[in-house]
Amino acid sequence: MSNKIYEGGYFNEYQKMRYVNSLPETSSLQARRILSRAKSIEETYGQDLYNFTLDQIESLLHYLNPSTLNASRANFYMVQNYIRWGIEQDLRDTNINPLDVLAENNYFKKFIDTSKKALYTNDEINNMISVCVNAQDAFPIIAIFEGVFGKSGYDELLNLKRQSIVSENLISLTDGEHERVINVSQDFMNLMYKALDQKTYIKKNGILKPTMRSSAEANLEQSDYVLRNVITRSQTNGKADKFLIQRRIAAVKSYNDDWVRVLSPYIIRNSGMLYMAKNFYDKHGEIKKHHYEEISEKFGISKVMNNGYEVYNYHRLKEDFLNVETIIKVYGQ
Repeated sequence: MSNKIYEGGYFNEYQKMRYVNSLPETSSLQARRILSRAKSIEETYGQDLYNFTLDQIESLLHYLNPSTLNASRANFYMVQNYIRWGIEQDLRDTNINPLDVLAENNYFKKFIDTSKKALYTNDEINNMISVCVNAQDAFPIIAIFEGVFGKSGYDELLNLKRQSIVSENLISLTDGEHERVINVSQDFMNLMYKALDQKTYIKKNGILKPTMRSSAEANLEQSDYVLRNVITRSQTNGKADKFLIQRRIAAVKSYNDDWVRVLSPYIIRNSGMLYMAKNFYDKHGEIKKHHYEEISEKFGISKVMNNGYEVYNYHRLKEDFLNVETIIKVYGQ
């Protein structure tokens, strides 16, 4: 099979498209991302990834630059699966997949970029929040840090209303299908009330360029939702979409760009889980099974069937970062 390089997003695009089109949609999105990034490495070696040697594969896995064990593991399995497909299609020069004997955490860890900060302490999260002029910016940070998320599109966060307050420090969450109640801090409640009461949004955290001609403030849509868009020509039905959360978190990152290099909803959520684990560790000197279950319940971790029982699926999180080793690394002894 020819290894012709196309002008599109992939090396040997015909075979790449055959592969990604054979996958379910959720898997094909990750495959497209990795195979697109592999193009420059494939061009360097002048051959398709399905024919790579182990050294060449490792150069790609380093190039993908994962910041967590979970991301490194996902990269590994996608590349392994693509090479297996190449063997099945009689495209690889040999029928040996170099990755088939290497699937273990110590191997995945060698590709992690440890220079990236993937977790923040409770104090660092509070510092980010403290510089926010708008409660509308600060609230998503503390909410995600304390367990509000949702199965997709941050629905638990976007569905929050004044009526979601059950009592002081208790809020009701829904993702549109499931409901649950969690305990939250007083800081959470204070910011939630401030966000509910906020009527105007201060642009750029109040730091505006003298040449800026538009108003320094923008009116927020008025509804019972905690998080709301600013009023524009195209109005919503009151509920914002996931892009509002992404914009607000990007705004908070920009306010702290002197020290916050990377910030995402998942980093904030993982940081919150680690802080909860730290509190258990500080109190008990260890993190037991029921502690992991409490963290999973607070953060809405999904359940899986195991020997006929529904159990929380936290084991990947435990391997990746939710462990004593990471607590000591992030918070110190």
